[in-house]
Amino acid sequence: MRRFEVISKFFLALASSVVIFLSGFAIPPLGVILLPFVVQPVLIYGVKYGMAGGLGVLCFALLLLVFFAGEAMAFIYAIFALMAGLLFGLLGRLKVIEYLVVGVAAALLSITTCALFYFFGSWSAMLQEFRQSVSQQIELAVRMHEKMGFSAESLEVLKERAPHMIEMVLQLLPGLVFLSLAFMVLINIMFLCRRFPERRAQWLSPTNLREWKGPEPLVWVLIACGFSLFIPGLEAGHAAAHNLLLIIGACYFAQGLAVIAYFFHKNKVPRFLRGITYVLIVFQQIFTLLVVGLGLFDLWGNFRRLGKDNLTPSQAA
Repeated sequence: MRRFEVISKFFLALASSVVIFLSGFAIPPLGVILLPFVVQPVLIYGVKYGMAGGLGVLCFALLLLVFFAGEAMAFIYAIFALMAGLLFGLLGRLKVIEYLVVGVAAALLSITTCALFYFFGSWSAMLQEFRQSVSQQIELAVRMHEKMGFSAESLEVLKERAPHMIEMVLQLLPGLVFLSLAFMVLINIMFLCRRFPERRAQWLSPTNLREWKGPEPLVWVLIACGFSLFIPGLEAGHAAAHNLLLIIGACYFAQGLAVIAYFFHKNKVPRFLRGITYVLIVFQQIFTLLVVGLGLFDLWGNFRRLGKDNLTPSQAA
């Protein structure tokens, strides 16, 4: 009976992972929601029945995609498979969550960049391909705005700014890709912790993400990047600084969200109000910036009083 359960769960994890992966590309609007969860069924299977079984599911899925979906789709799935393999190997061994997320995302970015350079043959060819892809997406956006009845003036402004937007996206592309990979890694870790709450203490420190706080030395990197933007004649340095600022801003955004979630939990705020707040934070730029500022000032304010619960009154003072 146990053997039948393992085999049935193996094929269920395989089918779930492949279907989620293919659906994410077949239905583009849902891709943003579906693709981060491609390896979640495999991770659950591997944690429950052993890492060897989880790796077996990934290998089987890659073979199926090579034969039935083509090498390009198999290559994209291989990135997700590599993420799952790294999580299998590092969960419980690298317990500081920021090191785990950054390490896995950096490894994925490096390997993906090297593979793309191998396929394209040069950086210029790769950038040209990305430029064409971004241009096509902006053209589609313009057409969609035309169909939605936007004014001719706003469409003209969008067309005029299109070249600048393309160059800005290309300049920030490394940071955007890194953050996308980091988000996928983090979301899979969070869902694994919800699925196996008894293993949180074994996997992560801290066990509750509401108490997460970014590394304090990160603020010096923020200051250095800000100053470097005012140094003339350093175009490559400016590009690197912009990408680092984007990544650091995302870190402080996550810390700000942790502060908000902490007080929501402490004050037992209803889920409905929490949901409205999070929607406003995601879709309203001013609230997003306020959350980033909250995360940054939490370094000095320590709004959650972390580390002071076990102190005597004199020590806390």
